[in-house]
Amino acid sequence: MYNGKHMLVELHAHSYYSKRGKVHFDGIHSPEQMIARAHQLGLNAITLADHDTMAGLPRAKRFAAKKGIMIIPGEEVSSANGHVLAIGIQETVPPGLTVWETVDRIREQGGIAIAAHPFDIKKEGVRYLARNCDAVEVFNPLNAERIGNDKARAFAEKHRMPMTAGSDAHTIDMLGYGMVRVQAHDTEDVLKAINKGRTTLVTEYAPLKVIMDYAVARLQLSYDQVMHYMDENYIWPKRIVGKKMLGLVNRSPGKIDYLFRVLAYASFGSVVMYSMSREVLGIR
Repeated sequence: MYNGKHMLVELHAHSYYSKRGKVHFDGIHSPEQMIARAHQLGLNAITLADHDTMAGLPRAKRFAAKKGIMIIPGEEVSSANGHVLAIGIQETVPPGLTVWETVDRIREQGGIAIAAHPFDIKKEGVRYLARNCDAVEVFNPLNAERIGNDKARAFAEKHRMPMTAGSDAHTIDMLGYGMVRVQAHDTEDVLKAINKGRTTLVTEYAPLKVIMDYAVARLQLSYDQVMHYMDENYIWPKRIVGKKMLGLVNRSPGKIDYLFRVLAYASFGSVVMYSMSREVLGIR
């Protein structure tokens, strides 16, 4: 089907099988919805790298076969030191292992380990331990302040490590902002191309509205869990204020979105200033 031609590949996407902590839903759409959108965008292959699970893989494979899209098995592993993308694996790699153990488990399965958003502001990446991985994700559109991506690229160049991009898409609208172009016709070829650094990055920062819409949708789906968390962990008046603010998400879409947009831009500005101040002060 691919005849060894250049393929457009999404290496970092999530379905609603991705779950997190107090905001329970991390991914918003089903594997089928993510693949259908990838097909619309003209992608040739996609990795659904759900957090610490491969539960959506069978559904993804069945639907992708109908759409003529290649599924690359994957997982975003929550190692004890940060997130690692496991690409081309057959079985789930358990969370909580050290980055060294995680990478070993991935390689034992014939997969490759990519340091996901290693220098992100939320400190969910492995940072300088990315040196232990096979490749570095040097572009992630959720690093909207740019500094995290710049540091990742500088790190990869310094250590002469292969570079990748990933949309880190948690909704269908987030797909297509961070991809790689490789010459391949199957998963093995894609992995070889990444390992050898034979990738062309196709990147664009996601509009702030796309990220804002995702944040609202995630809170809407996780509404009951977040309310319960605040009841159990917040004291008055923080609990009252928090629940009032959370209630606003159920008024979206609507006029309330103007407020969310203002808050999103204010948050973005704060993130940029915080990141720049850390760089100036040399805080790692």
